[in-house]
Amino acid sequence: MPMHKTAAKAVGASALAALVLTACGGGDEADESVEAEPQNEVTVDVDLGEVELNNEGTLQVCSDVPYPPFEYFDEEGTVVGFDIDIAQTIADAMGAELEVVQTGFEGIQSGVALDAGTCDLAISGMTITEERAGNMLFSEPYLDDNLGLMAATEADVTSLDDLEGLTVGVQTETTGATYAEENGYEVREYTDSGLLIQGLESGQVDAAIGNISILGYQAGESDTAEFIEEIDTGEQLGIAAASENDQLIEAVNEVLTELEASGGMQEIEDRWFREGDTPEELDEEAAEDEAAEEEPTEEESADEGEN
Repeated sequence: MPMHKTAAKAVGASALAALVLTACGGGDEADESVEAEPQNEVTVDVDLGEVELNNEGTLQVCSDVPYPPFEYFDEEGTVVGFDIDIAQTIADAMGAELEVVQTGFEGIQSGVALDAGTCDLAISGMTITEERAGNMLFSEPYLDDNLGLMAATEADVTSLDDLEGLTVGVQTETTGATYAEENGYEVREYTDSGLLIQGLESGQVDAAIGNISILGYQAGESDTAEFIEEIDTGEQLGIAAASENDQLIEAVNEVLTELEASGGMQEIEDRWFREGDTPEELDEEAAEDEAAEEEPTEEESADEGEN
């Protein structure tokens, strides 16, 4: 299945504000079901047969929220994002309702949440690694996603070579954390991406290393930080199920294959990675453009006054 490369993308002020406000929601809090709403009505034509789920008729998905653009709370407190759109497509193909379970990333990447039956699938911008694959079953990759470097504008960082003596922020238990530690950087860990970005914006750290889809997404409108460079690690993201659940992963792979073949995956990617604004901002801009078109121009107003 061919996968697309994510493009660095600017996050709007509204989405960044939502990220900051909900940043304390991850980490050590108990697993909690949250309301989710897909932004793309993409469907696939596949016959999956009967797929066994933990709770009949409901596909439960573990996700570490917030982690924009993959999953985050919009202004109404509803979970939206790239992963949510994919999860909804999978649920629809199974004839099931989607339930998103907010789960700390440690529980997701270790396989503990899946083994405990907290959810059927884990969809949370998770990189496929050999270690993780020993604890869970991964789908075929659904996105290529290298690491990236983001730094404070005042830190005078132009490449990875400039990080000596600086403090680098990472998210705990991620490939970014592993990369930073293996390269001997002075590391400060954060429990979720929201706190990581807050740490960079507030000056707690000089730079941050994480997946390019996350850092690139949030760099565009920051006044105090900028995206520096992509780190070619060849990472790919996957959807995971419990180690013995071959049937469920086979069903997921069927959906992903059809999504790719039908152009549905490209449609979802375009919405979340290539438009240059968040979906909320695009909707607002469209509404503003429509309102502007309906308002009479100064010339039209003058003509009406003469009549």
